[in-house]
Amino acid sequence: MDKKVIVTISREYGSGGRIIGSKVAEKLGIPFYDRKIIELSAEKSGLAVSFVENTEQKIKNKFLHNLAFGGYYMGADLGAAQLSLSDRLFIATCEIIRNLAEEGPCVIVGRCADYVLKKRDDVIDIFIYSDLEHKTKRAISEYGIDPDKAAAEVQKTDKYRANHYNYYTEQTWGDKNNYHLCLNSGFLGVDNTVDIIVDTVKDYIKNKQA
Repeated sequence: MDKKVIVTISREYGSGGRIIGSKVAEKLGIPFYDRKIIELSAEKSGLAVSFVENTEQKIKNKFLHNLAFGGYYMGADLGAAQLSLSDRLFIATCEIIRNLAEEGPCVIVGRCADYVLKKRDDVIDIFIYSDLEHKTKRAISEYGIDPDKAAAEVQKTDKYRANHYNYYTEQTWGDKNNYHLCLNSGFLGVDNTVDIIVDTVKDYIKNKQA
C-alpha cells in the first residue's frame, strides 16, 4: 500500500469478524493482528497466555483509565502504582496496539483498538454485526458450539464484549457514532463485506493522496 492506514474491526460474536479481518488484510497485503496481540501482551506483562485469554480485565479506577488512554503511561513501569495483574495486562495491550500502529499499515481485531487509536488520523474503524440466527448458525458450524447452547453463548459473549468495551472506553459498543462503517455480515455475506471494506480503504487512500 502506498499510504499508511490502520483498520480496526470490532465485531459481534459469530458475525465472522475475525475471518473478515484476515481476508481484508490478505487482500490489502498488510499484517493482521488478533491472537498475536494476546501473545505480545503476555510477553510484555510477564503473564501466561492462558491468563491473557481468560482473564476478565477490569480497571479499578479513573486513574487507570487515564493512565491507559491518556498516553502518559508510555515508558512507565507496568508494576507501578500497585497495579493488579489485569491492570498491567490492559495497559500492556494498549501500548502494543499503539506500537503496531506506528510500525505500519495493519488490520487489528478487537481489544478496543478503535478507542486506543482514536487520536490518529490514519485509522478506519469498522463494526461487524449480524442477526442472532446468523450468528448462532456460525457459532455451531465454525466454533463447534452445542446447538442447544449456541444462542445463549452468542448472547453471553456479546454482552461480555459490550460490558468490556463500555467499561474501558466510556463509550457504547456497537454505537454507529464510534465507527466509520457498520456492516451486517449476515445480510452481505463474508466476501461482500470484505470487498466493501477493501474498497473503502482504497478510496480512503486515494482521497488522502488527492
